[in-house]
Amino acid sequence: MYTYEQHQAEHHSLNHLLNCYLREFAVPHQLVDWHAQGDLPKALQSDLLEGETVRIRTAYPLLKIAFKVQARGALNQIKLGSKLFGKPMGKPWQVLGTHAAIQALLEHMAMLTQTEPNIELQVQIHNSLQNMQRFLAHARVPYINALQHTEQSLLWGHPFHPSPKSRSGVQAEQLLLCSPEVGAAFQLHWFEINPVLLKELGSPVIDKVSETLTGRTGLYPCHPWEVELVLQSGIYQQASQNKLIRHLGPLGKVVWPTSSVRTLYHPELDVFLKCSIHVRLTNCIRKNAWYELESAVGMTQLLAHTFEQVEHAHPGFRMLREPAASTIDLSQADATASHDDVVNLQESFGIIFREQLQSQYTDIHMAGTLASWDTVGQSQLAQRLDEQAQRRGESKAEFTLTWLQNYLKLLVPGTLTLLFKHGVVLEPHLQNTVLAQENGLPVRVWIRDLEGTKLIPQHWPSDRLNGLSERAIASVHYSEDQGWKRVSYCLLVNNIAEMIFHACQHTPGLEQRAWQCLAKLIQQTSRALGTPQALCDLLQGHALASKNNLKTRLFKKADRLSDYTFLSHPLIAHHDKHAEHTAH
Repeated sequence: MYTYEQHQAEHHSLNHLLNCYLREFAVPHQLVDWHAQGDLPKALQSDLLEGETVRIRTAYPLLKIAFKVQARGALNQIKLGSKLFGKPMGKPWQVLGTHAAIQALLEHMAMLTQTEPNIELQVQIHNSLQNMQRFLAHARVPYINALQHTEQSLLWGHPFHPSPKSRSGVQAEQLLLCSPEVGAAFQLHWFEINPVLLKELGSPVIDKVSETLTGRTGLYPCHPWEVELVLQSGIYQQASQNKLIRHLGPLGKVVWPTSSVRTLYHPELDVFLKCSIHVRLTNCIRKNAWYELESAVGMTQLLAHTFEQVEHAHPGFRMLREPAASTIDLSQADATASHDDVVNLQESFGIIFREQLQSQYTDIHMAGTLASWDTVGQSQLAQRLDEQAQRRGESKAEFTLTWLQNYLKLLVPGTLTLLFKHGVVLEPHLQNTVLAQENGLPVRVWIRDLEGTKLIPQHWPSDRLNGLSERAIASVHYSEDQGWKRVSYCLLVNNIAEMIFHACQHTPGLEQRAWQCLAKLIQQTSRALGTPQALCDLLQGHALASKNNLKTRLFKKADRLSDYTFLSHPLIAHHDKHAEHTAH
């Protein structure tokens, strides 16, 4: 029987894949007919089905694909509004089932790139689809507080990823026990350890965490998905025999997984725990490499003064620090163990501690959750804006612009100041941005993920990176070009373009006005920063970099080797007569 959950999972999986395919392949190869007319299936010609008809020219044996979109954004992101129809060679239009559509698109991309169809990617897409279906069938997210609820409400995931909910390396029953999408809360596994094994970087926090969650000190936690790997390790088994470490099993208070799955929250802790798991989530196996522990804490120490400066200049903007990290070093337990095995076990125990949102605010949202669809296809952001506008007795369009302007002013100047004035490359995408509201309007943003923050060598030569190893320095250094591409993608394409798309989709012309507000703000910020060339170019129409999540998976590349597609955009600066007048 075809269930509601199956329908929703298939619909959203196709929407994600089409978003990627259109952006990375069909649009650059000029294979798309927007507002298509002429050769179309009868079902799409009916006036009963609202929206724009889109047709893609593909290859033998499936020559065309057509569908309706309920909404299309300024960067051609779509909200799918119908089934897909395909026209095979010499046959009439017919409904294209989800699995047939996925296969047809993958085959077409293989033809365009002159490669073999990627079976691994096909498996990941289907795994993501099945997980969506499972999550939807079990989605009972409780409301412990606003932060926990928003972190666990990202049901469909990254709108421009071909397999946003793929999780390989974990069994189905374990999946539901520890996944945020179903409101999971679980006990960590704890180990009693000889204190000589503990390795801490930065501020010591592990005893406080252990005491808060278990009532005891001298214990060390591990994510349930990682425990089996640890217990199978020969080094661990030797250490256990030597009474250096003992597995106590699951203990203590439960923790809640956040949207990143492996980062864990408890309201009584003053840190989040970013755990290591050997599970592939979307692009990467999410283990904490030793140099990532080092760089997270190192960056917190190194950038302390810079962050304080920028936060002081932009009071609603805040970086979440990562003041501590820890692991267990069992290298002394087995003299015959290889270096790689020792490091692998250390990585399984690796934890980065991120500071908690110390906040008086109760209305808190993760940006990625706001810019997403609920289970009946409504935008979460659009609904909230509608409710607030009605409550205030304001027009929805004007309130939406006010809300967006507040959000942009909190997010854009701080991020661009860190990049162009201080050489610090953030990753402020939707899932790394948390915002607080008062009276329905954004008043603060927090940006997270210092482990993913990079530094531009012209500002941060190696001799300034005190205390970081060569490997850690290599992992944090980015060229100016890499830095600008990353920030323009995360800030403008991944984050702001999606927020604007969701906020403005029901009001014709509003999206264009929102982009004009953004252009004006970038222009003002650019002047304050001495008009960096990259911002001048952007405001004159130079293309925006958009990370290729689909091609990265298609070509089986490491995420750090992802490249970009360049997008046209409406961010053109208008001639500012007032500025010109005051300049004279």
